[in-house]
Amino acid sequence: MPKLFIFALIAICTVANAQADSRGLTVQLKASEARDATVLEEVELYSKSYALVIGNDSYGAGWARLAQARNDAHKVANALRARGFEVTLKLDLTSREMEQSFKDFFLDKGEDPDARLFIWYAGHGHTEDGEGYLVPVDGAAPQNRRKFLTTALSMRDFGKFVRYAESKHVFTIFDSCFAGTIFNVARSNDTPPQITRITAQPVRQFLTSGDAGQTVADNGSFADLFIEALEGKRRADPNADGYLTASELGVFLDTKMSNLTNNRQTPRYGKLQDQKYDKGDFVFQLATASPTRTAQPTAQPDKETVFWQSIRNSQNQADFQAYLD
Repeated sequence: MPKLFIFALIAICTVANAQADSRGLTVQLKASEARDATVLEEVELYSKSYALVIGNDSYGAGWARLAQARNDAHKVANALRARGFEVTLKLDLTSREMEQSFKDFFLDKGEDPDARLFIWYAGHGHTEDGEGYLVPVDGAAPQNRRKFLTTALSMRDFGKFVRYAESKHVFTIFDSCFAGTIFNVARSNDTPPQITRITAQPVRQFLTSGDAGQTVADNGSFADLFIEALEGKRRADPNADGYLTASELGVFLDTKMSNLTNNRQTPRYGKLQDQKYDKGDFVFQLATASPTRTAQPTAQPDKETVFWQSIRNSQNQADFQAYLD
């Protein structure tokens, strides 16, 4: 990761709740990752927070009916509203409805470049010839290949829809099992880095509750872990800064689900395979977080010195050229 602009983003203002006027997130940029580092400026990381939550239960045509997808969708929607998201809840979508819902969400809500977009999909998923697919309630069985490909939504198409959004941060969780080609696989127990300025860069992130060929439990456990992490009831925030990034959430859910199922269900997480959308990190504020405002110091650091310290160990020639410019 380039070390250009290595300032910490320490959020100290409260996230708006469901009844508040603002649904954004204000953060302070610091000169370094140290907890007592000098505050350089305060910025609004997100102006609005939008979520699309989908739960598909009523399957036919060879697909087993699910018992918990709609219930999980309701629980997730409520948890997101409590964290300040404006939520669109959709249940038992057909092929046409599901494709249109994604398009409308990314085009309408995604027209704000400063908004954050979150998507939750609970339902059947399938892998065909190495490609991941989302299955609507009227989706055909894979044995009828032509009809299946006509009704299911491929990850390639989903990746295209994600690019419609102008919003800088988009995070999608699929509570389903499949393999996809649109994101880089990340399986690591390393502690994610502190939130830095790079966090604010554009990103399209993804998390699945299982891998290709695995049977994902239809018992609500994955959704419950997500909600408990969001509410601060789980130790999903390793640096204890009161904020939960998508990367931290990926590590937590991967580790927890893998352990709980003896590796029968191993989540996957990563970022869109696109240089424009693989830098930043989606940020939630934990429900139990109550950070206090740090007093603004009287002395400001020399910004040129801070810039040099942030890139001096970089191996990227462009960083040094930016410093010289």
